[in-house]
Amino acid sequence: MVLATTFDDRGDWTVEQQFVLQMGSSYLLAHGIGTPLAKDAVTTVEIPADGTYNLWVRTKNWTKYWSDGPTPGIFQVLVDGVADRTVFGTDKVDWYWQRGGRLSLKKGSHTLALHDLTGFDGRCDAIILTQTDCVPGDTLADYRTARETLLGAETPVDKGSYDFVIVGGGISGICAALAAARLGCSVALIQDRYVLGGNNSSEVRVGLGGQINVDPYPSLGYLLNEIGPDRIGNARGAHHYQDDKKLRVVQAEKNISLFLGYTVTEIEQEEGMIRSVIAVEATKQNRIKISGRLFSDCTGDAHLAVMAGAECRMGREARSEYGESLAPEKADGYTMGVSIEWYCEDWNTPCTFPDSLDWGLKLDEYTVEPVHRANWYWEVGMSDDQVADAEKIRDYGMYVAYSTFSYCKNRYSKKEDWTCTHLVWVSHVSGKRESRRIMGDLVLREQDLTRPIHYEDETCTTTWRIDQHYPMAKNSERYPGAEWLSEGVLTPIDFYALPYRCFYSKDVSNLFMAGRNISVTHIALGSTRVMRTCGMIGEVVGMAASICTKRNVLPRDIYTTYFADLQALMRKGTGRTDVPYTQFYHQVDRTGHQAEDR
Repeated sequence: MVLATTFDDRGDWTVEQQFVLQMGSSYLLAHGIGTPLAKDAVTTVEIPADGTYNLWVRTKNWTKYWSDGPTPGIFQVLVDGVADRTVFGTDKVDWYWQRGGRLSLKKGSHTLALHDLTGFDGRCDAIILTQTDCVPGDTLADYRTARETLLGAETPVDKGSYDFVIVGGGISGICAALAAARLGCSVALIQDRYVLGGNNSSEVRVGLGGQINVDPYPSLGYLLNEIGPDRIGNARGAHHYQDDKKLRVVQAEKNISLFLGYTVTEIEQEEGMIRSVIAVEATKQNRIKISGRLFSDCTGDAHLAVMAGAECRMGREARSEYGESLAPEKADGYTMGVSIEWYCEDWNTPCTFPDSLDWGLKLDEYTVEPVHRANWYWEVGMSDDQVADAEKIRDYGMYVAYSTFSYCKNRYSKKEDWTCTHLVWVSHVSGKRESRRIMGDLVLREQDLTRPIHYEDETCTTTWRIDQHYPMAKNSERYPGAEWLSEGVLTPIDFYALPYRCFYSKDVSNLFMAGRNISVTHIALGSTRVMRTCGMIGEVVGMAASICTKRNVLPRDIYTTYFADLQALMRKGTGRTDVPYTQFYHQVDRTGHQAEDR
């Protein structure tokens, strides 16, 4: 077995590691935005003996969920420069082993190459060359067994023990790491991407929202100002999101050990507490072990909490459970969806783009959105499972983007206006709003925000209105269950200080959480989920971790015994005030305005 991400030269293929927990591995993605990749991925393999070998490739037909037409996500496998006769990626919608040809190979070194045919996100996880006629199993359990059998069970490399281990390097995870490190903790920050920032990175390209530096602790937020980009906007150029600024600030902290490109796949527990995590790297897929006394789940999807057995929720609570006027009468699995950002530009040169008629979304003059960039209201997956269906949801966002641009270029009544319009960028990384929420000692509700109800353990302040998204009626009528446009429904709140008890698990005694997975209802999440608020939550959690380390206590003990210590730290803050203050933009929620230029 050869894992595609371990190829000697990955060429122009993209490493995709978002779905390791769902399908078992990182993989290579032919993300050419409609142009076949120029450079193949190539590696060398050693054949142990002369003979005839069966070729198997783990792949999938990613457009088959929505189209019975010929898929564009296809590629070839070249052996010693000769293409196998099979075109891969054409059959099953779920990950499977597609059979290639029978190859006569001599003992010794041979080259394998992945040759993309379209630039439309063909994908390859692994290749098997075998002399047996056994058909590899397609289930996740079968795949994991095959990997262990063929590749061996690698012992994780021990990377040491830390005061505070943070899983997730988005805005909340960065702020938690910085705050704890500046207050004396040894910190491990584990991020499953090679870029920090989550939704505010160049991989997703969502601007920051919400206010910082507000009462009752106006010093909270200067930390976010250190790492936050100085400009507004969604779906802009990569430089707009200043990834280097975030990385530079984190790397400057001597107490932070940064592990980029690692997905946590397992944990070790003792007496109900997390003791260590096992993580796999996305390219070479080596495993490491990181131990700690305190942990924080900043993954957004609450992956760490689920592994530890903490109670989590996903979807909407019934109105009767918390008495929320905005909640539905019956509980359901509905969530706010994912935005896949993209944009195009008008240049001086004409260009073409493949017509997606055979495989793409069925659009017409009434349903097409002829815009030059996506924005928040391009939203998919609201009726799907945001964790189990994560890859499908991401793929649908790309499917809609490609179909829209293709229609405008080839079939739109005003297509002459699109002659020199080039599709410049389409994200392949999901911009999520909501998935699991980890239950703490207190669950924040709608009425806490709207009355408001104040608690004695108030910390940082949320300023965003309750911003709930629903499928746009016009879009839902034409694409029921597969909507891709949303509308925001806004409920005013007073500025509201979030209770500390929402920031630690009620079940796992050494587990904090920060970001969109804190202990809130679906309705309250509409206000707390924006990134500046998440950054301040992270800062508070980092402060609390430092107190736990200093006093040798656990997160709940801060509330019961040492909250005065946390108050003292919140009054001071951990951010620098001697750097330019740039966070003036997008402080007020204007989600109801659907415009591509924001």
